[in-house]
Amino acid sequence: MKFTKPLLISKLKATGVHLSLSLGIFLYLVYQIYYNWYPQPYFSIDGGWQGIRLVAAVDLVLGPFITFLIFDLTKSRKEIIFDLSTIALIQFVALFYGVYLTYNQRPISIVLIDEYMVSGVMEQYGGKLQSERDLLKYSDEEPPIIYADLPIDRETLAEVHRIKVDEKILEHAQIQLYRPKQEFASALKSRQTLFSNRMDHYGARKPFEAWLQANGKSEDEVLFARFSGRYGSVWLIFDLEGKFISYFN
Repeated sequence: MKFTKPLLISKLKATGVHLSLSLGIFLYLVYQIYYNWYPQPYFSIDGGWQGIRLVAAVDLVLGPFITFLIFDLTKSRKEIIFDLSTIALIQFVALFYGVYLTYNQRPISIVLIDEYMVSGVMEQYGGKLQSERDLLKYSDEEPPIIYADLPIDRETLAEVHRIKVDEKILEHAQIQLYRPKQEFASALKSRQTLFSNRMDHYGARKPFEAWLQANGKSEDEVLFARFSGRYGSVWLIFDLEGKFISYFN
């Protein structure tokens, strides 16, 4: 195909229109991802940013790029409609898959288990969780911040291990370990010495002190824990009742 100036202009116009429409969809999805699916601090360290990049690649790059390659006003009206319909179908399928992956990988729980805080996604529950709303009874937060009590007796611990091996459900996603929301604060308090030592180990003491000063708090007025996301870590801060109030890096 020879790229004449009129052809190039028509392609750029068609691509611009496609890009404008795609931008509206993209901004809506960015809002959903940032505010609803991966609220801070989880957006930065637990997959939200990766989800936006995936959606952008499909919505802002793939679709408009195909339009630029295929669109040609010298074709018949029927051919143009067919080309645009094909482009729309390709973009819709690719975008649906990208949004599906991003949505299903969002954290639906933040779990304190043993010495760690990690996120849980729906697929990790192995079908044992009927709805993510079932987790709301364990926490008033969004996503729910839950205490999972890892047993110490041999028989129960063996069952936890069996579920992990046979059913491929990791400990933090085994809902039989989840405890009532009233127990979260005490579980967090019992781990403050451990997390304080880790704070020193990871060089987070100065950022923590800076946060305390900026927020007019003393260390004995808050609880804290290190959350390990899939793409980084952050320190979560709670009040003495176990309510999440903030975070720092």
